[in-house]
Order: sequence, then C-alpha cells, then structure tokens
Amino acid sequence: MPDSIFGLHAIEEFLKKGKTRGTLLVSRANARIAALRELAEASGVLVSEAEDGELTAACGSDAHKGAVLVLEMASTALHGDFRRSVTGLRAESALCLVLDGITDPQNFGAVLRSADQFRADLVVIPSRRSAQESPTVSRVSSGASAYVPLSVVPNIPSALELLKENGFWIYGADMSGEPVDRMDLKGRVCLVMGSEGTGMRRLVREKCDFLVRIPAAGHVDSFNVSVAAGILMYETRRQQGFPAR
Repeated sequence: MPDSIFGLHAIEEFLKKGKTRGTLLVSRANARIAALRELAEASGVLVSEAEDGELTAACGSDAHKGAVLVLEMASTALHGDFRRSVTGLRAESALCLVLDGITDPQNFGAVLRSADQFRADLVVIPSRRSAQESPTVSRVSSGASAYVPLSVVPNIPSALELLKENGFWIYGADMSGEPVDRMDLKGRVCLVMGSEGTGMRRLVREKCDFLVRIPAAGHVDSFNVSVAAGILMYETRRQQGFPAR
C-alpha cells in the first residue's frame, strides 16, 4: 500500500472513495488545489500547508503539482484477504485478473486503470518479484487503484487452485494459445497475465485450463502487457454481456 499519493486526479479519486485517513499537504493556491482542500475537509482528512521541498520528500518526486496525500490508512478496497475475497464472489459472471510478475509500475498502474473500467471483481499479484502499490502506480492509474479490489498472495499457483475450487476457469495469455475470439469466456473467468519479458512462469502456465492469444497482424511480436490485459478484459466482459453496465 502506498504511504503517499501524488497527482491531482489520483488524490481526488482517493478522497472521493472515502475511508482514507491521512494529511493532504499543499504548497500552492489555485482552483484545482482549492477543490482538493474542500474535498479533503469534507472527508475528514487534515489539510496542512507545506513547502514544495517537503512535498517532494513526502512522495519522492517533484511532479506533485502542489499536493500530496500522505496516508495513514487507505481504503479497505486495496488489500483484502485472498481466500475471503474469492469465496465472497457470488456473481455467475465474475472476472478475476492475476498478474504473474509484472514489475513495471507504469504497466501495473495502466492495468489497474483498465481493471477499474471493466469492473474486475479482483486483481491478484504476488508478494515478491512484482510491482506493488506505490505513488507511481496510483498516479498512472489516475486514482483507479483506490477502487480496484486487490489481493497480494505469496504463491500464484496456489491462488489459481483456490480460484478453480470456486468455479473459475483459468485462461492464461500466451502467444501459443487459441485466438481469444474463438474461446468461450462466459461464466466465472480468471485471466492470467505473465511478466513483461518472459510471460507466465512454468508452474503458473501449468495451472491454466486454457491458453489464449490476441489475434494481430502487426510487425512487432506482441502487445504491451497493459494493452493486452485491457483487450482480454474487454472481450471477457463483452461475452459476459457487460454485467456491471
């Protein structure tokens, strides 16, 4: 979980979500920051004036644009108990996204933004060798990380087994898979995305029920992982009839 959020839109989304404790540090006066101050005060978040250098030290970046939200306790939507999260999913057309070793915070943030748009019921990441929640991830996701249910697990293969026990079919993204438009993605679907360079690990791949790929005709060999995740989530929700619409 990040201990600070910067990026005006990301801060706004965290404050709108509520259940956030912390302090909004501001170093400038303009209409956008005034709106953030008003939102923070309405949410019970302390507002404190500070120098630009203090904001840079708080978030580790000078791209804060005059506001940093320093968190004490973020929304409970961020980190939930994995077993409880899975067993609590009752929808017949549930969508879970498992990220097997995505290490680039920019990619992770972009995936979370798409996961929010397609109302993924759960996103799962490993506790090691993976990007984690951070100010950069929150900023890239434009605040979507405040809304996406996220579980961090010690072992992805074990997590996939629990998902299977709860009625999920596991679809791994792989260049050798079947074209995704020929697959039946109705029902309870778990999509697995591998790392940016090497794809899914062998043990993770072996847990998949199906391998799927995105039909393409370009000159480069594959999509960026965040783009691929967005396309696969769209196709899944399309086949499921966009249940959250």
